[in-house]
Amino acid sequence: MSRPAPPARAPARPAAAARACAALLACAAAVACAAQQRTTLLRASDTLLSAQRVLEQLAQSDFILMRTQSSERLVLRPHPLENLSDNRLSRGDQWAAMARVLLDPRVLELLRSRNIVVQMPPLASDAVARAGLTVREPPAELAPTHLFTGRLRSITRAGAPEADAGAGERRGAGSERTQRTDRYFFEYTIIDARTRAVEWAGSAELARRAHGSLID
Repeated sequence: MSRPAPPARAPARPAAAARACAALLACAAAVACAAQQRTTLLRASDTLLSAQRVLEQLAQSDFILMRTQSSERLVLRPHPLENLSDNRLSRGDQWAAMARVLLDPRVLELLRSRNIVVQMPPLASDAVARAGLTVREPPAELAPTHLFTGRLRSITRAGAPEADAGAGERRGAGSERTQRTDRYFFEYTIIDARTRAVEWAGSAELARRAHGSLID
């Protein structure tokens, strides 16, 4: 005598499946949101802002104001920004950070009025074009008399914990998250190519909190 077939399993409840799917989506969204809040990376607007501050310092410096059109000609050659920060910068970004200061139309006009010529290395032409700046290079036989250099440094600091209202609702009162701030320091110098003496120095500082807001 054959045994009776086992009863068929009941199909999964649509409501339960929907709840599981919603939970997975909520979890993914929370992870993405947390990652976004933790970002402190530099943006292109940050580099532009720092360049504006530095070029104003250069325009008002004795290196510029003490010269005239009849002064001995100087040939100024920029180098790419030296990245000593936690950010990853492409070679193009490093050149653009220098070009935004030295090749700003107002700065170029001021330099020309003081008999200072900018000599951009040929390999940097593409990066300069991406920055939206152009310059007429002097003849190749002109040796640079001065070098324009720059460095980017960063410091990361964890501040006092702050309450997380959303997390408090999920895990109970008293939930906190640590505030992180990254400070960035742009340092620019003009150096005598022969003596290596620093003839001008300018800098700009900015900071980003964990959620990415800019602090002046």
